[in-house]
Amino acid sequence: MLRVVAETLRHRGTQGWLVGGTVRDRELGRFAPDLDVVVADDPGQVAAEVAARLRRPWFPLSKHFQAYRVLGDEGHVDVASLRGGGLIADLGFRDFTVNAMAIPVEGGHVVDPFGGMAHLQERLLAAVSHRVFEDDPLRLMRAARFCHVLDFRLDPRLEALLHGQVDALVRTAPERVLTEMVLTLGAGSAAAAVGLWRELGLLRVVLPELPDSSVESASATLEELDRILADLQGWFPGRSASLEARLAQPADGALPRPVALRLAGLLRLVTPERCESVGRRLRLPTSVAVLARKAADQRVRVWPSGPAASLPERAVVSFLWEAAPWEPETIILGLAAGVADDGDFVGEGRALAQRLMERWACRSEGMPRPPIGGDDLMRELGLQPGPLLGRVAKEVQLAWEAGEVKDARDALEAGRRVLLTAGRA
Repeated sequence: MLRVVAETLRHRGTQGWLVGGTVRDRELGRFAPDLDVVVADDPGQVAAEVAARLRRPWFPLSKHFQAYRVLGDEGHVDVASLRGGGLIADLGFRDFTVNAMAIPVEGGHVVDPFGGMAHLQERLLAAVSHRVFEDDPLRLMRAARFCHVLDFRLDPRLEALLHGQVDALVRTAPERVLTEMVLTLGAGSAAAAVGLWRELGLLRVVLPELPDSSVESASATLEELDRILADLQGWFPGRSASLEARLAQPADGALPRPVALRLAGLLRLVTPERCESVGRRLRLPTSVAVLARKAADQRVRVWPSGPAASLPERAVVSFLWEAAPWEPETIILGLAAGVADDGDFVGEGRALAQRLMERWACRSEGMPRPPIGGDDLMRELGLQPGPLLGRVAKEVQLAWEAGEVKDARDALEAGRRVLLTAGRA
């Protein structure tokens, strides 16, 4: 894509520079499929021409800031106009010195007016200006992400600014905050990320619903969760391939499923009601909010009691019903939480998790229908459509999946037991 951008700029007789994360990551030797470019030209026209040459779509990112994105096969090109009338002025509007460097698209020396290269070598995150957080409070979260992902340390002056302005984060759009959380939790140790948010005072602003006394337990759960995700074959032999395939599927839109798991693990000690308010406030995708609530809900978080080998099949099926449609994720979270809360839980917890996961895998491959359906139950038991029929049908289905029902006669007996309980024998 860089070659096409350079050809486009030469054709138009104009200049352009690689900036921001593109320069930073290249100097760090990190793979960077995306390009950030500023041009001394109309960025919309440049983006349109690049897109035409690549035969790929493009769209505006921000008409206010005159920024456009061209989608490539493996990454994208963001094209923006120079702010402030020149390159040095443009770099002066950026957040941190390591992001305020530029390289001419056609090649050449790094333009580094704020000492970003030296800070890059020192792994030091320093601000371009004392207005860094006033200009955009989301940079509070970005500072934490760069420290976590790139193993940077905060410049003392930047750290003092951060602590003094952390409450300004509430002015930021929730969707932007969630994006930063997702990017941070998707890289490296999730427990370390949460620890850094807490240390910097960001966690109490982002998740005020999470009691400070519960943070250590939540972090321990995240640590165990990452251990399990890194060794699915060891924890779930025989089912690791299907789990890896499931975890590779986005949880909702583009949200990586492992990140959804980490968000739910972080929220598991928030009450279910407050968990719902977190979902609304952070604009969590609906399906992810459901998983977070299930992680927080006592009915799901507390596993069926007793040794795995002697656990009734009914309890296994009931648990899976309660966890749907997040059965494997809830099993993994339950295992991580159990191990984090009690080290002695590992052996029995592993056996129980494996049994639950095996049962889920079998059910996901297709369950045969019970020997009788709703019409049969109404005819044979004299029922009418309504809540009672629903209770009977649910019990028949549960008994069937648990192996307690073998044929139509057994199914009718299971239905009659429900009627006896309801006083309708």
